[in-house]
Amino acid sequence: MKQQIVWEYTGSDSDAPEWTFYSSFISDARRLPNGNTFINEGMNGRFFQITSAGEIVWEYVSPYFGPQPFGPAGKKVQSNVVYRAQPVPYDWTPPGTRRGERGLGPPDLAMFRVPAER
Repeated sequence: MKQQIVWEYTGSDSDAPEWTFYSSFISDARRLPNGNTFINEGMNGRFFQITSAGEIVWEYVSPYFGPQPFGPAGKKVQSNVVYRAQPVPYDWTPPGTRRGERGLGPPDLAMFRVPAER
């Protein structure tokens, strides 16, 4: 039986340069019960949920950087890699948990700074 691709999302689908959607390790994707796809771009600390039409409906980039041995000859560099992300149902939060989601625009890159290594 020949298998065929029924849906895919690539860097060229992202309306951004192809290199902006890439992770050579610790990444995965999983279909959610609502038909969207949850993608873990672990090398860049980015998780997002995308519809079958290619619209990103939720996105998070980890702001937590730390030294990782990915530089030349194992030199430590600052990175926000994330090994795994697990989507969970919204109602898994304990009763009484404050919920206050709000949409955010892109960060002001002129003001965005990565903390110096300690």
